[in-house]
Amino acid sequence: EADLRERIDCGYAVGDLGDPRFERREGPHGTYLMPPLVAIPGGTYPIGDDEPITWSVTGLSETSTAHIPRHAVDVGAFEIGRFAVTNAEWARFMAAGGYEDERWWETEDGRRWRRGELANEGAKHNNRLWRQRFKDDANLFEQMEAEGRFSSTEALERWRGWLLLDEAAFEAALDARWEARRETEPAFWREPRLNRPAQPVVGVCWYEARAYCAWLSAQAGIEVRLPTEVEWEAAARGAAGRAYAWGDVFDRTRANTVETRLRRTAPVGVLPLGDTPEGAADLTGNVEEWT
Repeated sequence: EADLRERIDCGYAVGDLGDPRFERREGPHGTYLMPPLVAIPGGTYPIGDDEPITWSVTGLSETSTAHIPRHAVDVGAFEIGRFAVTNAEWARFMAAGGYEDERWWETEDGRRWRRGELANEGAKHNNRLWRQRFKDDANLFEQMEAEGRFSSTEALERWRGWLLLDEAAFEAALDARWEARRETEPAFWREPRLNRPAQPVVGVCWYEARAYCAWLSAQAGIEVRLPTEVEWEAAARGAAGRAYAWGDVFDRTRANTVETRLRRTAPVGVLPLGDTPEGAADLTGNVEEWT
């Protein structure tokens, strides 16, 4: 019943003090936090939809058809974390030497990424898309600046400079920005808007996410992995194929989206009206998630 701003402040405080929703345990590789889990029943789930999805990203419309057609898929029972992985949980992985221990990096590309041998091609692709958006809409950059949509002042100034470059210079800047290098923490680990213990960890690539799962599996003695795309959709939309985690009608008070105007990630679990009927939090809004 509390005001959202008060719930967020309480979320920060609980995270700083040691969130009792996460059980602190000792594993064979040091201390870890055991997340609460939500049971998703097995069954036949409707996956996808029959109609295209069109949405607007700060005035620019995009349409997706990758989910067409709606089809039924049998899904076995599984459990999913009640919350997105938090900074507090990720800090335990880092403290245990997760970025130095190659055993958690299970694929050859994952091991190459850990050693700093893979450039960030995904980030380059994303930067090219946004540069084109800024060129197509002369007001978009100023609008996003006014809305606080850039992750940091550094990112804002970097983009301000990038927009002055010709194509060749821009590509050279991307090569310099996203060159292959050794990473030992998430990309936004030191960003004050995003790095409180109770906030979800952000700025992790797929290889990092898989390494964390492998480490937590060894710590907890159970199989921990990323959900498949179908499992994630089954958890988020349920057997009814809901449009949102809570139902079919959008409500900006139930999820951290642009419309909520927080301009940062929310501590996990502070929007309980947006939970799924099974109790999984933030499957609409707050962060993008890997499968």
